[in-house]
Amino acid sequence: MERDAEEVHIRRALKHDLDAIERLEMAAFSHDQLPRDSLRYYIGAPSVSMLIAEAQRGICAYALVAFHRRSIVGRLYSIAVASDCAGRGVGRKLMSACEASARLRGAHWMRLEVRPDNGGAIALYRNLGYRQFAEVEDFYEDGSNALRLEKPLTAEALTRPRPRPSRM
Repeated sequence: MERDAEEVHIRRALKHDLDAIERLEMAAFSHDQLPRDSLRYYIGAPSVSMLIAEAQRGICAYALVAFHRRSIVGRLYSIAVASDCAGRGVGRKLMSACEASARLRGAHWMRLEVRPDNGGAIALYRNLGYRQFAEVEDFYEDGSNALRLEKPLTAEALTRPRPRPSRM
């Protein structure tokens, strides 16, 4: 059961957030870490939406959603929540903001990849309505597979054919 969600404000990432975002990235992932130069580029890049969750103690989570031109799919590329904020509803709130951002950009679907051994993230995604539609072998840097999950974001998504999975 989640502990009570603390007061968390979601906003777009700004250049001065880079150090905090990099710390979250390094703490959350032992492999496939986004380098500082990439994180710097993604802040404010037109093809992405980088959001942060800010609590009284400071930045406690970030998420990165990528968009391709003329695509109806937003792709959650990365999400990291500080360990001291885990289980407090921060990830759920950040995911809701990512989905809202995707809808504003015209996306009808959200897709993501997750390691099969990341039970906490899988539980969150499933609880939010994501369903697995594929598994990709040798997806991660260490050779691990990835589960591909998706969620319709609009009623229109349910009345049209599912978009074909992109090639990786």
